[in-house]
Amino acid sequence: PSEGVYDFGWLDRAIALASANGMKVLLGTPTAAPPAWLTAKFPETLLIDASGQRARHGGRRHFSVGSALYRQKAAGIAAEMARRYGRDPNVIGFQIDNEYGRDTRDAETLAAFRNWLIAKYGTVSAMNAAWFASYWSQTYDSWEQVNIPGTGDNPGLLLDWQRFWSEFWRDYQQNQIDAMRPHLAADKIITTNFVAHYDNFDYSVPAQRLDVVGWDWYFEGKDFDPAEGGMLHDLYRGFLGRNPRIIEAAAGNIVYVDRNFTQAPGINRAMVWQAVGHGADAFAWWVWQPPLNGNEPFHGSLIDVAGRPRPVFAEIAQVGGELSKVWPALRGSEPVAEIAMLHDYPSRWALKRLPMTKDYDPWAVFVAWHRAFGPAVSGIAVLREPVGLDRYRLVIAPALHILGKEQGDRLADYVRGGGHLVLGPRSGVKDQTSSLWQMGQPGPLAALLGAHIDQTEVLVKPIALEGSLGPMGASTWAERLAADAPGLETLVRYAPTNDWLDRAPAVVTRTVGKGRITYVGALLDDDGMARLATWAANAAGAKPLWQGVPRGVEILARAGAKGRILVAINWTGVSQKVALSAPMKDLLSGRTTSSLTLDRFGIAVVIP
Repeated sequence: PSEGVYDFGWLDRAIALASANGMKVLLGTPTAAPPAWLTAKFPETLLIDASGQRARHGGRRHFSVGSALYRQKAAGIAAEMARRYGRDPNVIGFQIDNEYGRDTRDAETLAAFRNWLIAKYGTVSAMNAAWFASYWSQTYDSWEQVNIPGTGDNPGLLLDWQRFWSEFWRDYQQNQIDAMRPHLAADKIITTNFVAHYDNFDYSVPAQRLDVVGWDWYFEGKDFDPAEGGMLHDLYRGFLGRNPRIIEAAAGNIVYVDRNFTQAPGINRAMVWQAVGHGADAFAWWVWQPPLNGNEPFHGSLIDVAGRPRPVFAEIAQVGGELSKVWPALRGSEPVAEIAMLHDYPSRWALKRLPMTKDYDPWAVFVAWHRAFGPAVSGIAVLREPVGLDRYRLVIAPALHILGKEQGDRLADYVRGGGHLVLGPRSGVKDQTSSLWQMGQPGPLAALLGAHIDQTEVLVKPIALEGSLGPMGASTWAERLAADAPGLETLVRYAPTNDWLDRAPAVVTRTVGKGRITYVGALLDDDGMARLATWAANAAGAKPLWQGVPRGVEILARAGAKGRILVAINWTGVSQKVALSAPMKDLLSGRTTSSLTLDRFGIAVVIP
């Protein structure tokens, strides 16, 4: 309530009440919303926005992540919380801050960025060369001339800023971790809550310092998409290679976008089981009861403002009971994953900086590939870098736009050693400084592929393709491939178009060493992606968890000391029947069955 004074009485009462009702507590540090006394006394702790204005008190996340004084104050409150609750048996751990990411352009942050550049490049001339700064007279003579970039600045500068920003948030987080650790019992975890598909920095960088990855599952301005949900689960699991936790999900709707959709009956339960099937070991909703005022009075909640259960309450209570029943079989298990997908934040940043068409959304490309490959294989691991690939039959890279030589060498070794690599369009265009590869696209993998891209085209309307994978369509983006080496097989060609793509190769593949590399040069439609996924999986020897599953039914598997547990979810609007390869026990009903009948958003959890 005031500088140097701490009041934990209200929090003691809340924790005691939770404990009396059989609940454990994850405590968030309050640093995303500093008190008015702090920002009034120390206005230098407030951020500077893109217009050059210092933020006012109000709202949240108005502090500067670069302020040394704010970090000092944040460490102080974090340490006090850890001293008081770090050995409390009712507290399982701590969430640091809330939804990192708000930008700032203050002097301390700018100085830190310049020091980061000095450490990376050593000399101004080396930095100029990396950014090809001679173009448009962007050559710098001193470090003091470098500023925090805007959206129209040099792509190399912008890429370095976002890398710096990722590490800056990691260091802000570490400031609180270091203050807390000495006071915590060994069983207390530290996590935070990253946000869905956001890419304002590389979330995997601060994640490396956490015990568990946590994230907030919101889908803004659109209906729920199960494929996006699956991609997000696998993405966050891949940061540490261990099961994550859902820290926040909307029990109905959110309040910040143009269209705040409310989930239909059954979706919350299905979302939980999808999360569990993809590896989540916890799931929480925001919010329990609406605040009486503030910015979130209409946010989805479990009970209403008068304390009465909302309609969704019974659904969430049901899934809580189901988890209690099934958890002994799931405890300690992890998702099955026989193929890997490479996800790269720098590639997303670079593609957003120069997309060539407003219709190209790199995140949507990842989701489309995950949607296609999920049913064709036994699980997908999303990796932050190409390391440990040998354990996977197939590696897919939907949008590896930024591709360094070291990454390229690892991928080439994987292929020559017997792996199957499938690259999506716009792959291998730039190096890690965001400069074009001088040998052309796909950069360091061009020789391995035995082909290059000699023409790209923004598609104003869908076009047809044909070939051994069957007829299909493409939209938004297309590339023409030209052969450079023998042994290149064309799987799909563009149909007659009367332009540069006319009958040109669109999807090519080549065996190299013991393995295979495939390049997909267009954004294929759903049917085309499904055919591509089935072909690639078969070529790599990967198989689905179950055969003959209706489209729209998702099958997931976790494996552990007690064997394999399978989760089936019906995302379609109608009842679906799924035949089992052998009689299995449904852990929810307790019955042994040879087939499943799944109603709309229906769930089954079975063991062989």
